[in-house]
Amino acid sequence: EVNIPVRAIDIGTITPLEIRKVCKMRDDEKRHFCTILGFRVDVTPEASQLAERLQVEVICGGVLETLSVQFKECVKELEEEEETKMNGDKAIFPCVLSILPELVFNKDDPIVLGVLVVEGSVKVGMSICHLRMPSGGFVDLGRIAWITKNHGPVEVASLGERVIIKIVASNPEGQQGQGLAHFDITNDHNSILFSRISRASIDALKANHRADLSMGDWMLVYHIKRVLGIK
Repeated sequence: EVNIPVRAIDIGTITPLEIRKVCKMRDDEKRHFCTILGFRVDVTPEASQLAERLQVEVICGGVLETLSVQFKECVKELEEEEETKMNGDKAIFPCVLSILPELVFNKDDPIVLGVLVVEGSVKVGMSICHLRMPSGGFVDLGRIAWITKNHGPVEVASLGERVIIKIVASNPEGQQGQGLAHFDITNDHNSILFSRISRASIDALKANHRADLSMGDWMLVYHIKRVLGIK
């Protein structure tokens, strides 16, 4: 027996509209909540491509028992993946991202958009901030749930790469109204995201990854530390 939480029920062919609806679910910090189970239905090619791009799981079949087993296996695999990430060290690598306005899919939680890695490297699980100009302040957006490149998932994106990221709020209730919906991110001054480093993450970088960072990376750590007011 498999306990499957159901958010919505519909009939007919699965189209890009259904994929976008699932992607916008607010309670999808666990990726298996971002799943479509299709019983004896078709999936359009456009929907399949978008699902792959946005990492929405689509499981289809003609036998309910088989769908249940496939969903259970999917949940187990994703939970093991999440546990592995959570057990890692506290290091958060420095990065600066520039939002690609033509690839903005959703500006509210969860935020889904394309970015260019301007400095450093971005990783799944990394906490991300939005630089608010001209004040120079910042707002925590959440953590990166996934990264895709060329329609496939990746764990890391480096300098110069263009990727799509999904950011989920760490505290959805406390962060309401702090997304990107009210900002003109086509303006260069409002298009900058950067990693939310902390004193603990800096100490972890020094202890475990000193040799992995270049002098330029350490300078970036210094600049981000100043923006965040870290002593």
